[in-house]
Amino acid sequence: MIEIDRTRCTGCGWCADECPAWVIVEEPAQGAGRSIRVGSEEGCTLCGHCVAICPVSAVSHSGLPAGTFEERKCEITPEAMRDFLLLRRSTRAFKGDPVPREVMERLVEAGTHAGTASNAQTEGFIIVQDRELLAELEGTVIEVMWAKLKLLGNPLGRKLAGIRFGSEMVERSARYYERFKAVRGRGEARGLVLRNAPALVAVHGERTNRLARENCAIAARNMEMLAKSMGLGTCWAGFLLIAAGFSNKIARRLGLAGERNIYSAFMVGYPKHIFKKTIPRRDREVRWL
Repeated sequence: MIEIDRTRCTGCGWCADECPAWVIVEEPAQGAGRSIRVGSEEGCTLCGHCVAICPVSAVSHSGLPAGTFEERKCEITPEAMRDFLLLRRSTRAFKGDPVPREVMERLVEAGTHAGTASNAQTEGFIIVQDRELLAELEGTVIEVMWAKLKLLGNPLGRKLAGIRFGSEMVERSARYYERFKAVRGRGEARGLVLRNAPALVAVHGERTNRLARENCAIAARNMEMLAKSMGLGTCWAGFLLIAAGFSNKIARRLGLAGERNIYSAFMVGYPKHIFKKTIPRRDREVRWL
């Protein structure tokens, strides 16, 4: 599966340094260089680091064709990256223009290149651009959320919720009670959940994977950062994610089997407004140990 071309190998040992599963190992060597060998290949996660890191292209992997590795350069300065990150804002006012499919495909590519635990790469992506489906999802989220929030409409409900979720969580949730109540009273969502965005990206993973939530979040963040660089605005669909945790209705409506669920989701579209100023943040606790 993994082969090292000894006529090219310089014994730099980079492949052994970077192998996350200790498949490529180093042995004691005489003289200059390091003696590298391939150990137990059963633990290989197909991460491709050994092939990608080799400076002389001496490593090959039968499960990862050489033609799929591309040499690229990235020359973003730290200052430019800092400004890029500090100026990122959540977009809640979108233009009505649809996002072209080829643009969404580039976002998905960025998501598939995000890191995953043990290189499992089991996350999937759902792009929703159908306006009727977006409205239906919004309505479902409101109903699921209201089933929980309506308990906060009376003292006993708040007390019971406080026992189960804690007083801080109840206070945080209480501010949404009147908003959801008003929306249900009007009989229409008015963008409460999805902000009238032209597209929704949902990232799903396996319910049995303890790191599925983290894997999906990392993929979504990759996509968000690329989206910003392409002039798009994004905003996490927090209410949809909470509803997906309370009920299987969201996952089922998006065609997911019972063993999978939505763990990250965000709206995406062209923003009506552009932020040109950073926003102050509270100081956070930082410990130096």
